[in-house]
Amino acid sequence: MPATLEILRSYTTSPNDSAPPELRPWDNKDPWGLEPAARAALGLLLAGEAPGSRLFAVADYLLTFYTVGYGDLLDGDWSWPNRARILNGTALALCGYLCEGAHPEAELWRLSGCARLATGLHREKAARGYRLGVDCLRAVCETAQERALPILADLLTLQERIWGTLVDHSRAERLEVSESAYPSHMNEPIEPGKLGGMLADREWERWPDTRGAGPGFDTTEADGICENLITFHAHMHVRHQFGSDLDWHLRLFDDVESTVSLAAQPFLHGLAAAYGATGAEKYARHAARLLWSFYRQCPVPNYRQSTGPWRSLEAGNRQANNWPAVMGRLARTDAFDSATLAMLARSRFDHMRYLLAFTPHPSNWYQVEAAGLATATLYSPELRQAEAYLRVAMRRLKWMNSIAYHSDGMQFELSLSYHAFPTGSMGAALRVARARQVSLPAHFVATLEKAQEMYLYIPQPDGLLPTVNDSSPRRTRAAPYLRGASNLFARPDFLWGATEGREGRAPDHTSHAWPASGYYVMRDRWAADGQYLFFDAGPYGAGHQHEDKLNFILHAHGRALITDPGIYSYSQTELTRYFRSARGHNTVMIDGMGQARRHRRESNLASEGRTEWVCTENFDFVSGEYVEGFGAPDCKADAVDMRFSQRRAIFFVKPGYWILCDLVRGPDVEPHKLEQIFHIAPIFEPDAAVRMRAGAVGVSPAAIMTEDEGLANLAILPVDPDGLEPRAQKGELSPCVGWHGVLGEFPAWDVTLERQAPLPARLDAVLFPMPAGSVARPTVRRLLANDTVTAFRIEGAGLDDTFILCEEGAGEVVVEDVRFEGRALLLRRAPGLQALAVEPLTVTVAGKPVTLTAGKGT
Repeated sequence: MPATLEILRSYTTSPNDSAPPELRPWDNKDPWGLEPAARAALGLLLAGEAPGSRLFAVADYLLTFYTVGYGDLLDGDWSWPNRARILNGTALALCGYLCEGAHPEAELWRLSGCARLATGLHREKAARGYRLGVDCLRAVCETAQERALPILADLLTLQERIWGTLVDHSRAERLEVSESAYPSHMNEPIEPGKLGGMLADREWERWPDTRGAGPGFDTTEADGICENLITFHAHMHVRHQFGSDLDWHLRLFDDVESTVSLAAQPFLHGLAAAYGATGAEKYARHAARLLWSFYRQCPVPNYRQSTGPWRSLEAGNRQANNWPAVMGRLARTDAFDSATLAMLARSRFDHMRYLLAFTPHPSNWYQVEAAGLATATLYSPELRQAEAYLRVAMRRLKWMNSIAYHSDGMQFELSLSYHAFPTGSMGAALRVARARQVSLPAHFVATLEKAQEMYLYIPQPDGLLPTVNDSSPRRTRAAPYLRGASNLFARPDFLWGATEGREGRAPDHTSHAWPASGYYVMRDRWAADGQYLFFDAGPYGAGHQHEDKLNFILHAHGRALITDPGIYSYSQTELTRYFRSARGHNTVMIDGMGQARRHRRESNLASEGRTEWVCTENFDFVSGEYVEGFGAPDCKADAVDMRFSQRRAIFFVKPGYWILCDLVRGPDVEPHKLEQIFHIAPIFEPDAAVRMRAGAVGVSPAAIMTEDEGLANLAILPVDPDGLEPRAQKGELSPCVGWHGVLGEFPAWDVTLERQAPLPARLDAVLFPMPAGSVARPTVRRLLANDTVTAFRIEGAGLDDTFILCEEGAGEVVVEDVRFEGRALLLRRAPGLQALAVEPLTVTVAGKPVTLTAGKGT
């Protein structure tokens, strides 16, 4: 053992007896958690472990897993991560120095470890009193000096800052790779001037010609980009006119998301698409100009940036989602000459070194960054360490995907935008691998295929993805995602979705459940004017969450009728807080309190309460419970009221209408203020000066009616209008009520049905859509309501239905001439007697059995 390392003795533990696991455990307290693994690795080095298979395996593990586990996030203790990362960086750097010449990847260990150590010390502001950091810095720097090996420039600067003595910088190295140094990293080094010519010969990089492609493709934005008019799409929808060059560090409105649209460079994708559609060289020329601007203004730093052009998420996003479009469509244009192609190769390598060194906490970030590392590596087969970079990326993705995707294929943040983001990023890696005929692990391919099914089954009849949780502020179509999926996987249903029914084969079912995620879609048929309801009975989600369990979205007759208002911006404003709150969703509030899952970390991955799903040809039934606490919008964790619960059941008569049943339970029989909230979908007029308008709503205790001439409308028919106080609000700011957050922040109707009632209480309603030109709606008559049963009759022109819903322990129920035991019954008396039932035990009418369509809850 080098004597230099003795200074680290107090930071070590005994070496782990077992070999490193393939995947990092989710709990930091495990011996192979982030900090324990680093301390044990230091213990191994101080024990004098010689370079060999045991040390190599430990170093590879430390390199691959530089993050907290998901279980650590749930603990909520953030006092240790920087310490753990410093120890990881120190152990990894020392493995690199001590294994130099004994393992070909030692240089990766050295460089990544030094960068991690530098990041940790920068965050501690190079404080001399921070003993752990000072000791780690000394051990690494002295080891490098003893062995006359390169050392990261930032560590030399930190030495000078802490000890006040200038040091020799002649051996300083950076993550950035110079033009002259790049050939030394190649399998077969060539002169720098010949690199671009070699890269230009890669046929596998080409994308199919797409001139004239894409319905709705708009060159107007691309023309603006050529004048440095950049559209910011990440949780806003605004444009900014730059001058002669882009300011890559610009931050609009003090909103971190503005740097996302800039640093991720999605406008390059737009320029590439514009060139593909038109063949105009100006788009290629400006893309090359912007890439050179970024390269010259924004060299890769030696430490992990938390904001700005090299925030690791944007580094991964650039490589996975935007640079591939540039290479695929523009790399053979005159603008992308040999010097530009060589610059892009160097910059890709800079990204690879940066993304190898740094990983975030478990989230879509982790998936996108690992996918970006994989994609950049697959574009760089000339590099001698390419296999190592790809191996690490795939191992990281196997770890992250094992929890980031539920077994039903839904990404664990439960936002469709944040499902699409990592899924699309990984799809880019698979596309490049297929083009190069490189096999990626089977687990990766299978996970990716399963994840694509969301785009097929969840879109609304208008082809758009529902705006649940933190979704894109744009209106996002599913078909473009399915085009990518159909190219990667030979599935006729993906092709059908990609072409919106023009090719391929329609799915073999309409309604669909994601039971592990708690998402459900009711649909009568595949058609733009079909009937559709999305229901959320899932967990709070791992990130980007809203307080919206039991929320729903409803479409019928070619129009959105009840919607989720989405979210427009991440700026910490009252409107942003409204969009994330229970008030901003189709939920129930109790005594002014909404859902408060944000205080229960265990709600991120698991949903409490009973959930049911039944799907048949004639009806669908779904039910979920909210039992995870209510609180005021700004309540603290100790103020969450756990005494109340809500159960919501929705019965869909296909085709026709929906029945909504809310049961609110509590600790007493005193009256409580109950508010049942519905967000009426605004009317979208893309060519109007104001693209979203609220439309017209009529409100009375007996019926809430949308009243938009020439469009489909909706009647919300409360079963118990007596004592009901309905109100419709829009565009209010103190407090915020009545807003829609897609394409901007627009006033939209928030309809609330309020009553004072003892608990338990029932809030039942019929949701009856009407095609354009029709105002015919049924009447609803209460038959029975108690703790365990709700029953009512729905009557209108050609319609006579009796509905009964029973809770546990209800036993046999008699309502009028109907005798029923089971979970739910819709008895249709016209045109012929028919019973649609969930878990029926007894169904008779006037003592006689009826034709029965039954489904069993799951």
